[in-house]
Amino acid sequence: SAAHSLAGRLLTAPLSDDSASWPEADFVLLAVSDCAISECANRIPVRSRWIMLHSSGSGSLLQCAPHARCGVLWPMATLRRERSVDWKSTPLFVEGSDSECSHQIAELAHKISNVVVHADSALRQSYHLAAVSAANFSLFLFAETSEWLRSRGGDPRLLSPILQQIIGDFVDANNLHERQTGPAARGDKQTVERQWLEVSDRPALSALYRLFSDLIGLKHTSEK
Repeated sequence: SAAHSLAGRLLTAPLSDDSASWPEADFVLLAVSDCAISECANRIPVRSRWIMLHSSGSGSLLQCAPHARCGVLWPMATLRRERSVDWKSTPLFVEGSDSECSHQIAELAHKISNVVVHADSALRQSYHLAAVSAANFSLFLFAETSEWLRSRGGDPRLLSPILQQIIGDFVDANNLHERQTGPAARGDKQTVERQWLEVSDRPALSALYRLFSDLIGLKHTSEK
C-alpha cells in the first residue's frame, strides 16, 4: 500500500488506528483525499499534545473534529509522486483552531517554506478555486492544444517561450485583460472562424476555442 511504501522510504513503520500504536507527536498530518479527511480524523485517537492537520485547499477546519487542537497546512502546488517540489518557494497556507495552534502551525510551515500565508477556511478555499482555474484549467487546455498540434506534425515544446511570457505577465501585471492579444481581442472574426474550423476534429478544443474567443471578444468590445 501507499502507507507501507512511504513508511519504507522514511525508515519507519506504518500505523493503524489502534490507539496503543500511536507514539507521541507534535502534529498529525492527514495527507488524504478531501472526502476521507473526516473519516480518518475520527479514526485517530484524540491526544492533548498533538495538533491534527489536514492538507486540503478546499476542506474545512471542521473536518478535523473531534480533535479540538487542529488546523490546516495546505501547499499551493501540484503534487505528483514522480515530480519534486521546490518547497522553499511554495506558498503554504495555515489555519489553526486557536491562536496558539495557528502560531505552532506557522512555525512548522516556516521550516518548510519561505512563503507562509495565514488564511481562514473561506479565504483559503478562494485561493484553491483560483489555483484550479489558473492551473488545472490551463493545463487541460495546453494538453488538448499539444495533442492537436502533434497531430498536425508540430512540436508543442516551441510554445514554451510564449507560455513563459504569459506567466511573467500574470506575476507582474495588475490588469491582465490589457495584455490580451490575438484575433478575438482585436475583433478579427474571419481568423477566429477559420481557426475554430481547423480544430473542429477535436470537440473539447473546439468548444474551448469558441468559448474563450467569445468571452475575449465580449470583454474587449465592452471596454472600447
